[in-house]
Amino acid sequence: MMTYQSLSNQRQKRALNIVWAAAGQYGIWPDFLAFCQNGEPDIYLNSIVGLVYRHYDSEMLMRYIREQLNKSLFAELFTELFWLGLENAVYEKEISCRPALKDLRYRHAKRFLVEDASVDISLQQLMLRQELAHTLKCNRCREILGDPVAIINPWDKRLYQALAFTGNMNTAELIAAMENIIRSFFRFHWHNKPREVIHFTSHAFLLNLLKKILPFHQGYREEQIQQLTFIASAADKGNSLKTIFNRQDKIPTDKELSACYGRSLFSQDRLAEITSRYCQGIHRQVCLWFSAEKGAVRKENTAYFHQHHARFTTELHVLTNRLQNALLLGRQAVQLPARTGRLTADRVWRGLILHDGRVFSAIEPAKREDISVMLLLDGSASRQGRQSIIASQAYLLTEALRQVGIPLSVVSFFSQDGCTVLKRLKAFQEKSAQGIFAYKTQGWNRDGLALRALPELWRDMYGQKLLFILTDADPSDERSIPAQGIALEKFYGGEPACKDTKEAVKELRQQGIQIMALVNSVVATELVTKAAQHIYGEDYIILQNLSNMAQKVGDVLEQAIFYGHNQKM
Repeated sequence: MMTYQSLSNQRQKRALNIVWAAAGQYGIWPDFLAFCQNGEPDIYLNSIVGLVYRHYDSEMLMRYIREQLNKSLFAELFTELFWLGLENAVYEKEISCRPALKDLRYRHAKRFLVEDASVDISLQQLMLRQELAHTLKCNRCREILGDPVAIINPWDKRLYQALAFTGNMNTAELIAAMENIIRSFFRFHWHNKPREVIHFTSHAFLLNLLKKILPFHQGYREEQIQQLTFIASAADKGNSLKTIFNRQDKIPTDKELSACYGRSLFSQDRLAEITSRYCQGIHRQVCLWFSAEKGAVRKENTAYFHQHHARFTTELHVLTNRLQNALLLGRQAVQLPARTGRLTADRVWRGLILHDGRVFSAIEPAKREDISVMLLLDGSASRQGRQSIIASQAYLLTEALRQVGIPLSVVSFFSQDGCTVLKRLKAFQEKSAQGIFAYKTQGWNRDGLALRALPELWRDMYGQKLLFILTDADPSDERSIPAQGIALEKFYGGEPACKDTKEAVKELRQQGIQIMALVNSVVATELVTKAAQHIYGEDYIILQNLSNMAQKVGDVLEQAIFYGHNQKM
């Protein structure tokens, strides 16, 4: 039987043979070999590596990767992006004289997407993966298969287009194109959120230092880069690194928050009390802001709604009827078999033949307590591109519940500049739902803090409380988790953020609030399902299509209305 080591050696030799055959020369030892998930050599990618050696100055390219890209703080990301560009250039250059390459490329793309959808990796592994490069690779494969590119973020889309290196480029032009990408997209250049990243090329000592003190994530804000840019000059003036980096922890004043997000819903004293209650522990360096000022209605939201008005009218009619029927059934008294009460003719035979004494009926009156529903919308920039769909679905749901007399409040939340903002788009007592069209995406999502603070907007309601939260099950915030003892700060994301959100969900349940997560994410279903289960247990629904949000909520509400508060959502 072949040992694992000998099998591995055999596969490496086969991969090398593919590279050598494509390069037209033997004896070269490439820095990169490609293997499939099952360990077998990737014929297409290894052919691309070989063709790079055939058509370009390989020594110049490898030197650029080793001496330039590998010295960057984002070495792995830049190397993957460079190879993504090289693949496109080599394919364009070679396809006219090697037609079989088209089929190899197609099969590679198909296998890559199948493996990506089926691979079982943990949330931690997902966070460690170069998610930007992975997203671009997936979309390159979709494009190869003839599917439309599904990139929503404008920054990502421009980067994807810039990586379409052409077959008529020479070695120097390929390197120049990559350098231009770094300058335009990464190096001291700022773009709209959520892609705010920086690129350093410096001595190894400084790079290692930065890797230790910076949370390794794309979310750096403009003021942070200004601080980092002037580290040297600040040090010359006698300022310490601690002084420089502490500036980013400044919490905005009430005046600044009011100007940005609207007047506070609570008095200054009440807000201070709420903040002291919830902004502690891992949230001690951030603040809360509640606003009922919805802001201007977003034209794109109303335009989308009017464009699909006929469909929404039909959906509203169906949803309203379903909820009305559930309420009527829930109000009806139930007839139960009993040993005393009113004699039931169709049960007499059971007494004679089965000796069942329950031939009478007892009437159990319907027990229906008041119901209030809260719809909490993730308003972070990860929802960019879906904003209008979410607003329309929230409006549809609000109108249906208004028509059947169930009070509903709609709140959006996001985190920005160290503040988690809860913006009330519709209050429970408010009849108009037009404010929902002011829903806007921006910033991050510090889910744990937002969920803990939510009951402050629910104080005047009694009875059964149902919370629906639209989420991607991936809480993250630019403001880090404060350091404890000698430990360094941690990025609020991944496992720590999921754990915090899970604890917040538990606290809400202890207060009698029933929670159902409406999970919609660009991440593969298997991965987001794991995260949702970890945070919400069984109380979640995977929303593949946001256009079904109102109907899915209707499904859950039917059960909750009919069975009452003793029934789990």
